[in-house]
Amino acid sequence: MRYLDYLPDVFQETREYQALGQSAGPLVDGLREEVEAVPEEYFPTTAEELLPRWERVLGLKESGTLEERRFAVLSRLAGIRPYTIERLRRQLAASMGEGNFSAEVYPDDFLLRVTVTPSAEGLMAAMMRELRRMIPANITLEAAVGTLQKAYGYAGAVLAVSEKIEIGQ
Repeated sequence: MRYLDYLPDVFQETREYQALGQSAGPLVDGLREEVEAVPEEYFPTTAEELLPRWERVLGLKESGTLEERRFAVLSRLAGIRPYTIERLRRQLAASMGEGNFSAEVYPDDFLLRVTVTPSAEGLMAAMMRELRRMIPANITLEAAVGTLQKAYGYAGAVLAVSEKIEIGQ
């Protein structure tokens, strides 16, 4: 992909950006080739042999499945506390994959509810450990395996009920 291809159409037709593209193009191409030459083993999302090294560097234990271990490494690397629900969703998407979870926050109840798809159920324990480490102590965490719906409604088992109100006859 050429440098100009990264720009909006209106800039691609501008003479100054075309000149910039001619001078920056070879540099961008060289950088892209260098990045593509990095072995997949160096990235925590695809590492197998180097995963123990990532774990040692980050102070993690080598336990769980390969996917759980990768999740723990990615979560630790993204370990800045997610002070917004959008940031938390981005961190979960990076660790679990887009579409494998739903995360909703209920500020009035100090509640965070995370639902994972059945295909991501194996990551539930690792996700819970990392969420407990990341979220503030005054937040109640509910997590369940369920079916995600297009409306992003919650479907699954309720793991905790904080209050129950009964109306008399």
